[in-house]
Amino acid sequence: MNQTRIPNQREIIDRRALAEEISALVADKGAKARPDIVACLRAALDRGRAELARRLAEAPASGHECNGGHSFLVDQLVRLLHDHVVKDVYPAANRSSGERLAILAVGGYGRAEMAPHSDVDIAFLTPGKSTAWCEQVI
Repeated sequence: MNQTRIPNQREIIDRRALAEEISALVADKGAKARPDIVACLRAALDRGRAELARRLAEAPASGHECNGGHSFLVDQLVRLLHDHVVKDVYPAANRSSGERLAILAVGGYGRAEMAPHSDVDIAFLTPGKSTAWCEQVI
């Protein structure tokens, strides 16, 4: 598949800025930061969707690009969630080879053809039998 590059990605979502915001919330509130982190991510999702809707309204023939933008937005949110969970919620100083996982986007999301407000289909791959750490993270 020939995937279209999403222009001005940081106008959709600025993952680095959100990662810093999440780190600051964790530093300030520790485990009690969860509701604030969820609110932060929800606000980022809403802003990203609004930006993509604006782009579609300006260029109604850009539906394929818009669908790719929704997939990009969710990619960044999933990445932020993963990074937060493995770093702050279930940190493991010295993970074994069995304590790894891969997150795969599947369906329309995996094809970068995600419609607005579509469900997010993901799969988790673990090496061999899933460990307790993997189960917690998932």
